[in-house]
Amino acid sequence: MGSAYSVIGNDVIGYWYGELAKGCRLCMRGAKVVIFITGICGLDCYYCPISRERRFIGALYADEEQVARLREILDEVILARAEGASITGGEPFQRYDLTVKVIKLLKEAFGSSFHIHLYTAGLGASREAVRYLAEVGLDEIRFHIVNDTLWKLVEFSARETPMNVGIEVPAIPGEEERLWSIITKASEVGVKFVNINELEVSETNVRNILFRGFKINESGKAVIGSAEVAKRVIQKAVESGLQVPVHFCPVFYKDFVQQRVRMIRKARTCAGEGDRVTEEGYLISDGVEIEPRLEVCAPLVK
Repeated sequence: MGSAYSVIGNDVIGYWYGELAKGCRLCMRGAKVVIFITGICGLDCYYCPISRERRFIGALYADEEQVARLREILDEVILARAEGASITGGEPFQRYDLTVKVIKLLKEAFGSSFHIHLYTAGLGASREAVRYLAEVGLDEIRFHIVNDTLWKLVEFSARETPMNVGIEVPAIPGEEERLWSIITKASEVGVKFVNINELEVSETNVRNILFRGFKINESGKAVIGSAEVAKRVIQKAVESGLQVPVHFCPVFYKDFVQQRVRMIRKARTCAGEGDRVTEEGYLISDGVEIEPRLEVCAPLVK
């Protein structure tokens, strides 16, 4: 069966067909603040790239900055001129109370059009908990399929809540058939999109990555072959006529381009008369290079 879709994109921004999820569109513009809600997860995925500094229950970050008060999240949104936020971890359902509080706070401060999406492996989630997140304003939920027991919650979320429900998983060399089965299952249960992430390498997962025989690319940030797996399954999805949009996000774009764009947005907000913003997102003030951090910039916009 043919498809009206065609694959677009390139090796820098990634590849996709169909309509990108709104969360992805905003992220690609650097218009989302990433809220790391806790370092606790309960799973032990060998490829988890989270830094050691973030692997504790009280870890709370807005973009690259550790925050102590929820007010600082609002400051980061204002500085970055963000139009939305993504909530991740760790596992947000392991700090459900805080997750709910943050969603309510953001919606109250910035209005119902402020877009919020959440990434979860579902550990600690229930139908009632998911439904309540939708009630307090969560716009989009992305499930990381670790095992097949999660599919019932995915299907419930897709059919019984107004949220945009997606799947987000890494592309693992040697597991192409499993990735394909996830995409076809997503199409069957009414999921709106599938995101495939390039398999990322960090200081905390590199030993596990190498132990399993994977090779690392020249940048030291991604596993060789991961992008190729993603491209093949996307092409197969198009040729098979699957209607669920599929998007591949490369490590380089996610960790370097998007982060730099967020810094540039913050620097422009923070810049005073005569200051200059560099292409890397730093401020040049009186000949001194300054990183646009909250402690420097937040007092200027309050």
